[in-house]
Amino acid sequence: MLRKPMILTSLVLFTCPLLVNSATLRAADGDPLAIRNWPGDMVSLESHWGFHVVINPDGNALKQLPRAPDQSVSTSETIDHYLTRKPNAAKAAWVPSAAFTETDPNAIHIKTLPAKGDSANPLLLEVDGTRLAFIPDECLAAPADVLVNDMKSVDLLVLSTADPSRLTDPRVIALVKSIAPRLVLLSNIDAGQRESAETFRKAIGAEEEVMRTDHNTLAVSQSRSPEYQTQVVVLDDSPWLMPDELATLFAGMEKSNRNSQKVFAKLSPLQLNFRPGNGTHTPRWNTEHMMGRQLLFFSQIYHAQKPAIPVMDLNPKQMPPDYMAAHSDWDGGEEARQTQRVSDFTQRFAYLLDGLNLDQKAPGSRWTPRRLLKQMESHYNEHTANTIKKFDLPDWPKE
Repeated sequence: MLRKPMILTSLVLFTCPLLVNSATLRAADGDPLAIRNWPGDMVSLESHWGFHVVINPDGNALKQLPRAPDQSVSTSETIDHYLTRKPNAAKAAWVPSAAFTETDPNAIHIKTLPAKGDSANPLLLEVDGTRLAFIPDECLAAPADVLVNDMKSVDLLVLSTADPSRLTDPRVIALVKSIAPRLVLLSNIDAGQRESAETFRKAIGAEEEVMRTDHNTLAVSQSRSPEYQTQVVVLDDSPWLMPDELATLFAGMEKSNRNSQKVFAKLSPLQLNFRPGNGTHTPRWNTEHMMGRQLLFFSQIYHAQKPAIPVMDLNPKQMPPDYMAAHSDWDGGEEARQTQRVSDFTQRFAYLLDGLNLDQKAPGSRWTPRRLLKQMESHYNEHTANTIKKFDLPDWPKE
């Protein structure tokens, strides 16, 4: 994907300086992924396009998921598939690689990697330019049988084991060194084994301290630098719980977001692209504008807290004569899904708001969290109401 600096002029509704420390992204490559650690051997992945994949599903842990997965895979299977969904399609498809002939920049490629063991194999997942490898405990018991060529320099390596002795096994240490991942997530270890993580860090030669969190989510994206130091990560296996006051503010924004989606989801491409004779914006501009503002302002805050999340700007040109639709062929259902994707992104990484004063400017932003959430709530209401007014214009397309 091409990355280029963008010069942004003042905006009519939200006039603010943009605090951007990295290139602004406009395509799938570089979009942030959420990796979640769950009880047992289960790990889940959520992509910005909205895909939700579970590795080694566990019955009890599945009940804790934010929503049902689009696909579940197991290290005991033999897999080489793509999870894909083209714009305007309601459901995702699980397609064998041999039959996958489409070009889909948002697809997730999941394949089993060769190993000499019989009971389990490593998995490689590739999505949005990010490469992730998952090695189950059965393979860590015989690390010499794991073939590492396809895993070299992955962005994230997940080692799934409840046995702390694996983390001091010289063969496992050698395996990790040969892979040279950017991040190593030690999945399925409990609090009593945290010292093993520190011992493991030193053994693989990682200079950075172990990254520990009290929740189960890690943001990962495509590496932006050819040079890096491996870092070890230990996550909790429970989701972050949003404080009540923040949850109330989020609920207000989410309600107006959902109400807006209901309006736009019913529109055809012709109706979305309708240019009113009175010179006002198309309905499509309104939904792109609302979605773009939420994505930009929250990604600024999240990027300042976690550089793995880029600043993402999908805002359309402000003035009607300058506007070009980002996706003129998308129907209302897909525009609604795009709005929902941004809502999911905002919720997915909301743990980065933890500890921030709701009435002080957030890092990377001119907004306080409270003002931003309130403004987003009213912003969706305002632009959705403006769009509904267009339905009564004499030249409004009937379908």
